[in-house]
Amino acid sequence: MTKRLNLREIVISADRLEDCKAYLGGEFHTIVDHALSVGWSLDEVVIALNGLAAEEIAVPDRAITLH
Repeated sequence: MTKRLNLREIVISADRLEDCKAYLGGEFHTIVDHALSVGWSLDEVVIALNGLAAEEIAVPDRAITLH
């Protein structure tokens, strides 16, 4: 799978992507559930998380590793 973001190409193997999603899944759901419990809507939470991820990828000095 190849995805182009901010003029950088990120290549991710399907197996590693699934492993990473499984690794992050529990904490991700905890963050979402906590935000919902304090009054944020699911739409607000998902858009905020998407924005945070986009900001992380946009940092020019951020090391991107290819596996």
